[in-house]
Amino acid sequence: MNRSGKALGLAVTLIASASCSDWLTGPGLTENPNSPVSATAQQQLVAVQASAWTRFEGQLARNASIWTQQLIGTNNQQLTYATQYGYSESDVGGQMTGFYTGGGLVGMRNVQQLARDAGDPLLEGIGKVWEGFSFGTAASIWGDLPYSESVSTVTTPRLDTQQALYASVQAVLDEGIALLTTAAGSASGSCEAADVVYCATTITRQLQAQRWIRAANTMKARFHLHLAERLGGNAYTAALAAAQLGINEVPTSAINAMDGAGPGDFRSWHGNVLDQDGNIWGSFLTSRNDVAAGNVLVSLLQSRSDPRLARYFDQNAGGQYIGRNHNNISVPSTATPSAISSVRRALTYRQPLVTWAENQLIMAEALCSPNVNAAARPATCTGSPTNLATALLHVNNVRTSVGLAPLAAFGANAYVDIMEEKYIAQYQNIDVWNDYKRSCVPTLTRFGTATEVPGRMPYAAGERSTNPNIPLPNAYPAGTSAVGLSALRNWNDPFACP
Repeated sequence: MNRSGKALGLAVTLIASASCSDWLTGPGLTENPNSPVSATAQQQLVAVQASAWTRFEGQLARNASIWTQQLIGTNNQQLTYATQYGYSESDVGGQMTGFYTGGGLVGMRNVQQLARDAGDPLLEGIGKVWEGFSFGTAASIWGDLPYSESVSTVTTPRLDTQQALYASVQAVLDEGIALLTTAAGSASGSCEAADVVYCATTITRQLQAQRWIRAANTMKARFHLHLAERLGGNAYTAALAAAQLGINEVPTSAINAMDGAGPGDFRSWHGNVLDQDGNIWGSFLTSRNDVAAGNVLVSLLQSRSDPRLARYFDQNAGGQYIGRNHNNISVPSTATPSAISSVRRALTYRQPLVTWAENQLIMAEALCSPNVNAAARPATCTGSPTNLATALLHVNNVRTSVGLAPLAAFGANAYVDIMEEKYIAQYQNIDVWNDYKRSCVPTLTRFGTATEVPGRMPYAAGERSTNPNIPLPNAYPAGTSAVGLSALRNWNDPFACP
């Protein structure tokens, strides 16, 4: 393992040991509990990244993948938390904590301040982008959250509204892009090694800054789309403008495209030590066989003869690809379900978080301009014929990159075609859940008698007990006044899927 890998592994261990602490009150908000006071920006960045992998590859990602039936939780907590929609306030504490303490917002702000003091716009910009990416994701999961007062002397910080939080996220990403642009204009020499996203393989410092700028723009585009149900065309216009500046380096092979491993793709970094620096998905599945292939994704891949089927899942002992349905029953019921592939379970696998493929499909959706404000969904495209022709080019870019033939034309519903492509490309990604909430693609049958796929996570009970601004479950911010159970959805998601 290299020097960065050893540091990252140590940071994972330290963060895990601190995962039960509160994030809203106490000295942990102004001091980093995982590092000495003399820590450098580089050391703080390592801790930030190590913490992030547990957020973006852990239970939040498992819930998103299972709730959208890419996967199915078959046993124990994955069955109750995710397949059966039983995630409660008592289950979420560690996931929320990680966005704030240690390598969360505290660490991100420390990176920024230390880099600013050292006159290093590259590291400061990277710290800003991590903050924007993390809290845009958190906003999509919990809606209203403490943010503007969270890292301060305020002991009971107020909740910023989800709408205000998204605006703050866009602003901090813009600040990061401006700093990185400055860095790119004056950078020389090899990349900053503490950045294991883009410096896992040595590149120039200038290219490193440029790739962070591209990734930040794709993040901006993603978060603009999160507001499409509320803002309609304005959200698509903003998303398209950002995506046109987003990740643009095409994967160099079909395998790289399937794995989200293009040269500009924003990926986690992992070593080969179980429960220390290894891939979080792989570490989880090594000790727990509680997740299997979802029939919705398996069937979709089979219907297209999509080569990603064998890259995403392993065959069962009978040489079959089998998924489980919404009620945790194999299809057919007598067959053994497929497991997540050995490729994706490998401890050193670098999970794709923001990719060229996503950026292409963001542009396709924005050009389609679906009316997702309509109560009857999935929507249809309202874009001009010229825009739809360009959208088809973006879809075909993704298809041909993985070895599929290009589409001659969209089918009966171009929007469904676009979002099915994205559903496949965003395998195991938290944001697949946001895509579903917006588009209602693919069509899902819900567990048992549930009326909706969950649209938000509950707040942590432990944090509510220390901050009276965290509401009780029956007083969660309502997605819309028409919702009987306000806890089901956030403000930016006013419409239920049929």
